[in-house]
Amino acid sequence: MASSGMVHVLEHCRIAPPPGSVDGKSLPLTFFDLPWLHFPLMKLFFFYEFSHPKTYFVETIIPRLKHSLSLTLKHFFPLSGNLIFPLDCSIPEIRYKDGDSVSLTFVEGSFDFYHLSGNHQRNEIDFHPLAVQMSPASTTFGPLIVPLLAIQVTLFPNSGICIGFTFHHIAGDANTFFRFARTWASINKLGGDATLAESLILPFYDRTVVKDPIGLRSTFWNYFGKVKFEECQSQLSTNSVRATFLLRRAEVQRLKKWVIPQIPKQSHVSAFTVICAYVWSCMIKARSRSGEDVGENELEHFAFTADCRTLLDPPIPAAYFGNCLMGGLATTKSTRLIQEDGFIVAANSIREAIQERVRNKGEVLKGVQKWVSDLKSLNRMRMAAVVGSPRFEVYNMDFGLGRPKKYEAISRDRYFTLDGCKDNKEDFEIGLCFPKAKMDAFAEIFTNGLEAYSCL
Repeated sequence: MASSGMVHVLEHCRIAPPPGSVDGKSLPLTFFDLPWLHFPLMKLFFFYEFSHPKTYFVETIIPRLKHSLSLTLKHFFPLSGNLIFPLDCSIPEIRYKDGDSVSLTFVEGSFDFYHLSGNHQRNEIDFHPLAVQMSPASTTFGPLIVPLLAIQVTLFPNSGICIGFTFHHIAGDANTFFRFARTWASINKLGGDATLAESLILPFYDRTVVKDPIGLRSTFWNYFGKVKFEECQSQLSTNSVRATFLLRRAEVQRLKKWVIPQIPKQSHVSAFTVICAYVWSCMIKARSRSGEDVGENELEHFAFTADCRTLLDPPIPAAYFGNCLMGGLATTKSTRLIQEDGFIVAANSIREAIQERVRNKGEVLKGVQKWVSDLKSLNRMRMAAVVGSPRFEVYNMDFGLGRPKKYEAISRDRYFTLDGCKDNKEDFEIGLCFPKAKMDAFAEIFTNGLEAYSCL
């Protein structure tokens, strides 16, 4: 039995679609895909309570997960394939050929399941053993070949299981990933592929539905293609802590009631707007309180993405496999965000950005040809962003092990995750990773602010 750090490898294998079930296929990258070419790998963890002995895990759980993953990859075959960089330096493509496979590793861990699956502060480094490393890109006198997905299943003896994914964003957005993960969970739970025919969630692969009348694909490739492709292994921080904060529906409603009178009449204020505004303002204040240089006249940016499938004209099918996101950006001065009414300033800024980018149906791509030049001008150190969405219902991801005890998406400093809550789907979970001093400051500001708004 091999060992690696704090884990012992029980089995390493490669899982392919059933032999002969999928012909070789290629998917061209669209202008929606190219901005994610150099994005760090996504690392996602689902924690499940599991009190059975190790023998049951080895003899029952491992064979079942391997079989169901193979059946799932028959329908999500690009994830078995690779990103291929042609020798002529033209735009890469996702290519699957018969026999391509996904790395699947089963390990046994010796650490505390309940500590890692909590909401309290945990050292980021403690998640390292759960994060499977993607196989390195390879080339042997041929095109550069980049894997898209790797999976690790970690057993915590007599307490739990963690199913961890390392996923290249170039393959697809969160809509695509969670459709894959949910299909695998469903097949594994119900024991067969027939569940797909009943649920009608088969991926849609026709990329001709992505219209590009102004040549955005070439524009984006001219920018992103000039950047040398490097290994995108997302390095977990060794000096930061992770924590999850809850926002109850009643607290969100109080925040909305405080914002609504202070914005233009007839303006829509969503839960997303007030949650992001509140967290963003708390982040900036925590940065100031923990000793970081904020700078009074520096511009702060808040980035978000919107799923464009239903916003385009004509719309793209919901099951479209790939990326279909367009970004929005709110900008304001740091001195305004650290003031007492910073939350209101943030809410107005985000509301206006959403109105400009998302609310105008059919115009979600308006002005996007300037996106590359706008991106160059931004100070990335002054950018916060939100990832995730409650609509993905991560706590309904049941592999036959019950609902997850905890879901974690590894995000970078200045990013936070937003997901639905396990205990009540109308509540929200906010996940952050900061140096400890900054996390302590954020926790105090976040909690005290909610108490203050509850008294207004």
